Amino acid sequence: MALAKIILAGTMLTALGSVALGQGTPPLKEAPPPPPGVQTGVVRVVNRLNGTVVIEPTKESAKSANPDAAAAKAAAEKAAAEKAAAAEASVEHLKIKRELIDGVHAGDKVKFSVSESNGTKTITKIDAD
Repeated sequence: MALAKIILAGTMLTALGSVALGQGTPPLKEAPPPPPGVQTGVVRVVNRLNGTVVIEPTKESAKSANPDAAAAKAAAEKAAAEKAAAAEASVEHLKIKRELIDGVHAGDKVKFSVSESNGTKTITKIDAD
């Protein structure tokens, strides 16, 4: 009888261990990087009359923690001013093909491809995220 209990206990431990391994956490799915030549950004202005859009390229910003409230406020104001200046400098005014402009709206996050001819950058492909 004691031998049967030991065998049964061993069988149960083996079964529980294999069930626990089967319920492992799946790996996180990360978005693949865009293909070469594809840029990402946020549409700021769409001018349908002359066929242009203004796109602000997306950037990843690191946030720094600061325990001092006054210093944190000053740092936040400085960062906001720098961000506004960088955003103004980095926005792109681009021509867009007429058939693509109907699917674009201000505020959309987009992936787009650009070709350049005679100094004019033109969006050749655009997809909203």
